[in-house]
Amino acid sequence: MKSLKFLLALSALSTVSALVGCKFRNTDKLVAQVETEKIYQSDVDFLKRSAPRPYAEPGQEKAALENIIEARLIYLQSQKLIGDKASEVEQTMQNLHDRFLMRTYDEFYVAENLGHTDEALQKYFVANKSLFTKDSCQKVSECRGSVAKSLYLKENAEALKAYIQKAIDAQSIVTVEVAYVESSDTALVKKAEADFVSRTVALDQIQGLKRTDLRSNTREGILAIDSVYAALFGKDSLSVGEIRFAKGDTSSVVFKVLLRRMPEVLPEESRDSILADRFAYEYKSLMANSGDSVLQAKYKLRYEKILYPEVQKYYDEHIADFKGAPLDSVTIEIENKISGTGDLPLDPNYVLVTVNGGKPLVTEKDVEALRVELPERIRGEYPRRRRIRMLAGWKLKALAAREAGLENTDLFKKVQLSAKMSFYRKEFANYLQKTAFMAPADSVKAVFEKFGGAIFPGATLEQISGDMGVFALTPDKSFLYEYYREQDRLPKTNNLDSIKMLVYKGAASRFSRNWFERYRRDLYKRVNVTILDSLYLPRADLFSTSELVARADSLYAARNLKGAWLTWERINALSADEADSVFARSVWELARIDAEQDKFAESDKEYAAFCALWPDSKLAERGLFARAFQMRENLKKDSVALVLFQEFSKKYPNSDLYSSVQWLIQDIQSGGKLSEELNEKISQMEETTN
Repeated sequence: MKSLKFLLALSALSTVSALVGCKFRNTDKLVAQVETEKIYQSDVDFLKRSAPRPYAEPGQEKAALENIIEARLIYLQSQKLIGDKASEVEQTMQNLHDRFLMRTYDEFYVAENLGHTDEALQKYFVANKSLFTKDSCQKVSECRGSVAKSLYLKENAEALKAYIQKAIDAQSIVTVEVAYVESSDTALVKKAEADFVSRTVALDQIQGLKRTDLRSNTREGILAIDSVYAALFGKDSLSVGEIRFAKGDTSSVVFKVLLRRMPEVLPEESRDSILADRFAYEYKSLMANSGDSVLQAKYKLRYEKILYPEVQKYYDEHIADFKGAPLDSVTIEIENKISGTGDLPLDPNYVLVTVNGGKPLVTEKDVEALRVELPERIRGEYPRRRRIRMLAGWKLKALAAREAGLENTDLFKKVQLSAKMSFYRKEFANYLQKTAFMAPADSVKAVFEKFGGAIFPGATLEQISGDMGVFALTPDKSFLYEYYREQDRLPKTNNLDSIKMLVYKGAASRFSRNWFERYRRDLYKRVNVTILDSLYLPRADLFSTSELVARADSLYAARNLKGAWLTWERINALSADEADSVFARSVWELARIDAEQDKFAESDKEYAAFCALWPDSKLAERGLFARAFQMRENLKKDSVALVLFQEFSKKYPNSDLYSSVQWLIQDIQSGGKLSEELNEKISQMEETTN
């Protein structure tokens, strides 16, 4: 396998939840401990803040803590296993320091806190608790949005007052979009009027036509003509589509009403609160859409001119070709002539971007570091100028974050450390790849000698060690299950070794993911975890198949089919090396739920696997009938359905469904005539009854 990114995506260990203990105030409650790793209430709050769905939703407190616990388990294993790679992680953390500051500034300081630190919100909340009684919150984390908005509105009270007054004034302003022609040439205006009336001439084809919005609180332009104003905003104003000719002191005008917009009139009792919400939202909207421009103006950002010696030399030697154009205007053209990517070598300390009147912000060293960081396959898409602008944007926000005091806050430490945990997990995934998923060396060697050459021709053991480890650690039951799910498109065989070679490549990702589920289960059993806050008790065993079965049944009973399916999928992964009865039920339930969600092709695969793996089961009869019936009714494959129904007749001659199956066989063989006749009889009976 080329990578193990799926471990990060499917392990439910979100980056934001992977926090390691850092220094907190004494008021931060210790809620759990994983070996030496302490988990505080602020860790749980941060996860709920960073991933509100699902962790901030009611009833998800235990799930939030379990997410963090699992992340710590993986982090502890990473620390023990990756060795010297830890120093590389630390270097990466230093290199990306400004980007972590940028994220803190963007996602939390601006978007969540409306330009305030957590500490400022906490101070305001403590001093003004009475303002938030309706939110029923005991701490800032429970009503952060309300606290941030209240503080923002207080600090901007005068601006809010003006905003509200402007909105009140606008409640009386009508806006009309018109198309018009105005001219001292009456003949031209009359011609335009005729074109308007004819409705056969496109507006953009009418000579002298203009389109504009006119507001009822102004008398400028054509609205200076009293008859025009009265026609648009008077007692008997024109409707959309109407046309009017008018004559002013020095010109004539003809106009057509294209659109009329009435002002928004807010209810008096809630007007101020609605406008206050909009006022606060506009700040977030401004910073999201124009934040870079705001910061550029604030810090006087300047992109420095780059007149490379090579560019100057080329310009001097070919000056006649540029026909007098100045060097600045043709620099990019020359760069592209010299270098296909626009890159030319510079001194590492060359300053490319400055702020505040000359203070360096971006240097050539920064730009080169970003080039190295980018995957080689996409570097051509990021020439120097693009990298310069990217870095300038990041560093401006990092500068703003420092100025706001974010660099020394607990919030920044959490953002920073969550990223660190993700890097450790990445190195852990690399470690698994290199060590064959920690499979015994003799098993890996035996698998490679027996299967490696056939599955990966020409590859060495070192190149495919990860695959060979997964292969060695995957239970035979899983190979058989994958084979029988796909048996319709694979060669027929009963030989287990052949089956393994046929299915491995197509199922490698699933096998790897399932291995990781079982690995997490084993960690859960052997690593000491202590819950110190009764709010999170009793603790559920997230890897007990018996408890998961009960949960899946509960979800299914509540008609949460997606949740039930996901739980059975997890049971399937965990039970591959456990009791056969649990694994069998997981396959059956996946087939049934797929069918209920109209995923009939997937359902057929699951039923096929079940019938092949457990042919003597009482459910096999129902499974075969379900396959045949779905093929006929849902997948519209009568030829396949016929074969399956005939197989059913031979295997289950004493079945209660036997007579129905015989009728279905005859109907398919008749081309559907029997069912047509039956439908006609039913229709006739219904007509007679009515």
